[in-house]
Amino acid sequence: MVINTLLFAYAVWKHKYPPIKAKNMPLIAVLYVSMLIWFIGTIGTNFNLPGLFDFENSCIVFASWFRVLLGVFLFIHIHIFRLYTYLRIFEQLKRMTVRVYAFGALIYLVVALGYGIPITILRNSLTVRFVPSLGVCVYGTAFIEISFSIIWAGWLAILVVTVLARNINTSFNEYKEMVLIITLSSITLLYETIAHNIVREYILYRWLRTLSTFMEYLTNQTSLFILLGVPVYNCIFNHEAYKKGFFEKMRADGMVARYNLALENQTADINAESTVAPSALERADASEDNNRKSTQTGSDTSSSSRSRRNPDGLSLSTTTSLSPSSSSLSTAEANI
Repeated sequence: MVINTLLFAYAVWKHKYPPIKAKNMPLIAVLYVSMLIWFIGTIGTNFNLPGLFDFENSCIVFASWFRVLLGVFLFIHIHIFRLYTYLRIFEQLKRMTVRVYAFGALIYLVVALGYGIPITILRNSLTVRFVPSLGVCVYGTAFIEISFSIIWAGWLAILVVTVLARNINTSFNEYKEMVLIITLSSITLLYETIAHNIVREYILYRWLRTLSTFMEYLTNQTSLFILLGVPVYNCIFNHEAYKKGFFEKMRADGMVARYNLALENQTADINAESTVAPSALERADASEDNNRKSTQTGSDTSSSSRSRRNPDGLSLSTTTSLSPSSSSLSTAEANI
């Protein structure tokens, strides 16, 4: 918990470092909050801390809202939406706008309210109730069926979106990172499903509740470390070389202009990063210019002969118009 908090705080501080910025820090911030709420909800559900979690309807608050709704559901939603942003930018070639973010938030609110309101107003015997003799929250059948149906649907959605994003360039490492996160999540989800649906008496055994808490904690805490660990480490110990490699990979995969598309609505940050890895990018531009010129020799020769016959110097504008794509690509690279 402490390590992740320090990791997150440093990432926020250095959020303009391109490999960290590429992680979409606003969504990472929401993910961090959801993990904290999830952890608090898990502790409140599985263990009785006198005076803190044993008030009336405490299980509705900690088991239903903190652990499931604001914890697991939000955790799943953020992972899906983060991957969707990459697909939208790099596959669909579309910008991330305020409207898109608002639509993503609306989807979560619909699910949250559709789940949270019935769970809150139904009788405790159907949802979740506190058992003073055990000091724990006991789930009802309706709560278990509804919760796990939504969680498994979300897990499958993460799996599908991860597969769709598998071809995104290696600069982001999202596919490998998500495969690891999905693996850990699958183990935890499978254990919780068996414990709640098959071994119904697991709540009576402290060691099973402790194992449940540990597995959920391991899943949500390692997710943040997996996403931010490598870029934060290199930002501290390998700052320039890692940044240069990040852009070289992106340039090799032809993703520079697409990445710049994602930053068009962040103009306040563009100028601050206009000098990132200039030598690597300039070499790439020079190589591209040479290749373009070699394939357009005939056109250049014709333009040159026309310019000799034209005393007004129109050849300058003609030659310039031959490479608009190169110019825009150079601008895109500078914007990063």
